[in-house]
Amino acid sequence: MFRPMTARKHATGHGNTRILISTILMSLSCLAAHAEPDTSSAADNKPTADPPLLLVDTTHEPHVRVNWTDADGKAHKGDLDAPYTVDADRRPITDNLECFVAVGGTRLTKGAGHPRGAVVRVGFYKRDYGKAMIANVTKDTIFEVTLSGVRFNQPVDVYPQSIIQHLKYDPSGMQQCGIPGDAKEQLNLASPVDTLNDRIVPGRNASLGALAGGADPATWGNALGAVAIKTEDDGSVTMTVRFRYPALRNIRDPWQSDLPGTFLEPIHFHLEFEAIPSGDQPLDPTRERETKPAPIN
Repeated sequence: MFRPMTARKHATGHGNTRILISTILMSLSCLAAHAEPDTSSAADNKPTADPPLLLVDTTHEPHVRVNWTDADGKAHKGDLDAPYTVDADRRPITDNLECFVAVGGTRLTKGAGHPRGAVVRVGFYKRDYGKAMIANVTKDTIFEVTLSGVRFNQPVDVYPQSIIQHLKYDPSGMQQCGIPGDAKEQLNLASPVDTLNDRIVPGRNASLGALAGGADPATWGNALGAVAIKTEDDGSVTMTVRFRYPALRNIRDPWQSDLPGTFLEPIHFHLEFEAIPSGDQPLDPTRERETKPAPIN
């Protein structure tokens, strides 16, 4: 009787051992299951990649064209394929104008650019300060500048209200003409309300809406010019700005005459526009801002 009882005890012991091992393995399996990462959840929570930075495509050179009709009715034109560069590396485009195309502009230096935007400008300098920028003109002569073939690394939206004309005057000439020293730089804007983040003061260093004229110069009224900008079928941007000769006069010139030869011409002007990624919302220039920076001359 003893042996069978012993055998049953051994059998009972082995059964308990098997149950214990099974319990341990099940527990380890559960722990492993909980420790295994949830790949689907991680994928869902993965941060979205930042959108690409808007850049100018420098592999394509833009084209610049200027044209006007002089006082004798003779048409003038200048053309230039211009690589992106700096203002010091400018090239002749007319008898007394040198031209350059560059990235950046007044909107950026005033801290008023779109956070995801890009600014492109076409600029001109007098070759000879002692000569007229545009010879043989009248106060009604219209000077037209077209910048075309501007490409970016992604689709963009452009708005005419972003266009600015920046004017710079020679300090020695300003002194001779009685123009205040802080009027060295002036701006003509297409927008009638954009004060560039409150960094410019209308009537002091800026003329808001000066380039807000319509397609027909006969309807310009008090406007000094008009702008147009569009995205072409190939994705490139074309900007055209037309302005009457008096747009070059410093608004703080004490001699309030629009006749050629009666006011100090600038030695430099540039025209700029801002592009933003397609679908982005443009900034509202009348928006309320947390801080109001002091105007910068």
